[in-house]
Amino acid sequence: MKVGVYLNTQARPRGVALAQIYAELFETVRLMEELGYDAAFLPEHHQQPDGYLPSPFVMAAAILSRTERLRVHTGIHLLPLWDPMRVAEDVAVLDVLSGSRITLGVGLGLVQHEFDQFGVDMRTAVSRFTEQLEILRLAWSDEPVTFHGDHFVYDAIDVHPKPLTTPKIFIGAMSDRSVERAGRLGDGWLTDPLHSAQTIESWAARYRASAVEHGRQPSIWLQRDCYVSENPADIREVWAPYLVDDWRFHFGQGLLTYGRFNAAAEPWAAKVESPDDITFEALQADRVVAGTPQEVTDQLLGLGSRIQPDGVCFRFRFPNGPAHPTVLETIRLFGSDVLPHLQPST
Repeated sequence: MKVGVYLNTQARPRGVALAQIYAELFETVRLMEELGYDAAFLPEHHQQPDGYLPSPFVMAAAILSRTERLRVHTGIHLLPLWDPMRVAEDVAVLDVLSGSRITLGVGLGLVQHEFDQFGVDMRTAVSRFTEQLEILRLAWSDEPVTFHGDHFVYDAIDVHPKPLTTPKIFIGAMSDRSVERAGRLGDGWLTDPLHSAQTIESWAARYRASAVEHGRQPSIWLQRDCYVSENPADIREVWAPYLVDDWRFHFGQGLLTYGRFNAAAEPWAAKVESPDDITFEALQADRVVAGTPQEVTDQLLGLGSRIQPDGVCFRFRFPNGPAHPTVLETIRLFGSDVLPHLQPST
């Protein structure tokens, strides 16, 4: 299976030292390329004071210009907020710039204040999204685009440049209905890192059935939070506090009641009444990948057997840590002791 890394630019609470964080991100991708990682993943959210990345295409261009082999995925681009013709142009430029090393990962987003910022009625997100996917593919074809929909109208629009290779579109989804939509409309499905492997496994079966039904080749990128260390004690002492802190922060922001987590899919969530109910023991069970190199390898091979992903994207860093040197050491150790067991031998 392929291996990617989710690149986090956050620094709670106020996004201080972003220039340093961006420089560290570039150091990270150079190391990833050196060690044989396959892809970097870039998120998108807006009006976040902690430094959450609002411009994944700009950052993608910076990464692609600093690497030669590494693929960049948007994971995810909030498509309903944007003009699809502009997205088609930006992605085409990135494709030409990089020699076809860009994958467009898109999703609904469904955060009310972001839709308000962009003047988009969130109730129209799904219908806009469906039209936008069709428009993107038309724009990358050799013919001018004529499209008359409920939200977008174009007459003989010819987008240039054309991509060297038609970019793949992966769809982020975390409900029965949305994974079926990903199978119907997407070239692949990008999971989230929060739901349990049992939930993801159930959705994977539903996604694959939908993709096959609609004549598409299923493809899954699984996301997981991950930490690897030669010292088992580091899991709890170094990494677990950041994991738990991140979950508790989002719980305080309404994690179980807004679009970031599908509480209805997991009975566990109904038992969470306060931040104190979110413990490492609760998260560790079937939800994260952590341990010694051998333990992490075994966990991933088990996930591979259950979910059969084409790739796994790891979050090694949370908004408040671990510190950059620790993250680099984790990436090095994973690259040297785990990665060879996941990628096919040549």
